[in-house]
Amino acid sequence: MIRRRVVAVPTDPVGHTQSHGPIMIWVVVFIAASALVGGVATSTSEQPPVARLQYRPGTPDDVVERCRQAVIPLAREHAAELGAELLRVDAASAGEMRQAGRLLTAPVEVGVVYSRPSGQEVRQGAVECRLGGSRGVDLASLPGATR
Repeated sequence: MIRRRVVAVPTDPVGHTQSHGPIMIWVVVFIAASALVGGVATSTSEQPPVARLQYRPGTPDDVVERCRQAVIPLAREHAAELGAELLRVDAASAGEMRQAGRLLTAPVEVGVVYSRPSGQEVRQGAVECRLGGSRGVDLASLPGATR
């Protein structure tokens, strides 16, 4: 006696058999792309975190950069006190510049990233950058601005 095995073959509404070949190719492509993206995500996750600075227009970029440059030596000194390494200093305009006598004051939001044995740490806050004095750039902390 001959036994036949019945195999169900999927069909579309018209009755044609469906081919899984193109679907399998897309699955393979998707898996390969996922592996590639995973590799990229792994390498970028080793990058230091970035402070999320809130940009508010009003202070020109060149002034923001001068203030950022004034923060760097202070951040290095603080890193040495912490036993940490300074990784980056970012800055953004935090509002309108103002004239205060002969000085210009500029609010600048600053983010500093340190590397410590326990991991990376981000500190940020707003500072008042004072320009025009005999010492070049002075920094003052704005009350309640540290995050």
